[in-house]
Amino acid sequence: MKKLINSVLMLAIAALLLSSCGGKDPIVPSPDPDNGKHEVLWTYDIGFGGLADILPAVDENDNIYFSMLKEDGASVSTVALDKNGAQIWVNEVEGQGTDKVTYAGGKVYVVTDEPSAIYCIDASSGNTIWSKDLRADYDFEWMPKLAYNNNKLYVSSGQFFYGYLMALDTDGNELWVKQGPTMGASFNLSVIDNQLYFMDDMYLFRYDDKGSTCDSVWAYKLPNLKNGNRDRSLITLFDLPIGAEGNIYFREENITIVSPGGDLVNTINLDASYNEGYASNILLTSNNDIIIGKGNLVKMDNNGNVVWESDINDGLIINPSFSTAPVISSNDNLYDAQLFGLYCVKSSGNLDWKVNSENGGGIEYGNLHMPVLTHDGNIISVSTEQKVVRCFKGDGKGLASSGWPKPYGDYGNTSSK
Repeated sequence: MKKLINSVLMLAIAALLLSSCGGKDPIVPSPDPDNGKHEVLWTYDIGFGGLADILPAVDENDNIYFSMLKEDGASVSTVALDKNGAQIWVNEVEGQGTDKVTYAGGKVYVVTDEPSAIYCIDASSGNTIWSKDLRADYDFEWMPKLAYNNNKLYVSSGQFFYGYLMALDTDGNELWVKQGPTMGASFNLSVIDNQLYFMDDMYLFRYDDKGSTCDSVWAYKLPNLKNGNRDRSLITLFDLPIGAEGNIYFREENITIVSPGGDLVNTINLDASYNEGYASNILLTSNNDIIIGKGNLVKMDNNGNVVWESDINDGLIINPSFSTAPVISSNDNLYDAQLFGLYCVKSSGNLDWKVNSENGGGIEYGNLHMPVLTHDGNIISVSTEQKVVRCFKGDGKGLASSGWPKPYGDYGNTSSK
């Protein structure tokens, strides 16, 4: 329903001229699809459904892992599939919510809400290796946010009043725990080296892992805070991409770039068309160009100059909305799944191909949600409303190995680099 509304909203602005954020006229590539074969290679019946966006993690052998809240609202099911769509195992735990799964080193990490907990699952067998009930052990009430780096799990959670950061080893042992700086919840967590970045609704924070503890380094006050009633956008729920130079990128109504030292690098003003019903996360290419959705898809440089804006909306109800940032492949192609369709846009901004109702597919696919690439270039999308996982034939190119090519960073959803 969300993406249908987004597509309808696009009709209202279809006649508007495309404009550049940086003041220059953007290049608008002409659609030039090759309409190659991108058939469904296999499907997997989940057996239950929902409405959440599910972005699976993929391991070295192209096994696929994802977790979903079951329809009873009281349990979380984690599913492992092999590259051919055969079920390897299903693991079920108590919980009233879940977030993205994280894969690293032969283990799958799953978080839950009510209780606030972390589960470490053996990726080959599906057996729970260890679990940590943060509500019982620490009185934490928030669903954990998880990032993996340095052979550690970094966790953001908290109590009613205060947020906390924690580091665990891969056996679930506490390495350190640190009370956070504010009363607000942490909406995201990304890590580069020993630097931890996260946001509440007032600040972007940097904390550094010191081995046995962590230290606060700086707090960058978010721009355009409203006095009194801080009516923040849900955009602050987005992940925090980290550029090749170590800068941190985040978006609200606009895009802000902050250096590792906590200094403002640049603010990129986005016009209203970027925020009306289909505001997307941002991804970064290997040279720090920004990829963002606005009904079509936009590539801009670090100064906000639009390099190109795709032009593949044709005025029909069934249209791409690019309400999530696409994944970036090793040849810099951009893949996104939408309502009734799957799309590939070339690094030049031209439409490479699409699978939707116009070329004999799409309507039966329902809302595909954001895709993930396997190492051999096939495209996985979890359609939660239809209770099915689909694997589409791709272009033989896996995920890009540099930049920030996926909402959670890499194949394993580690939120780190």
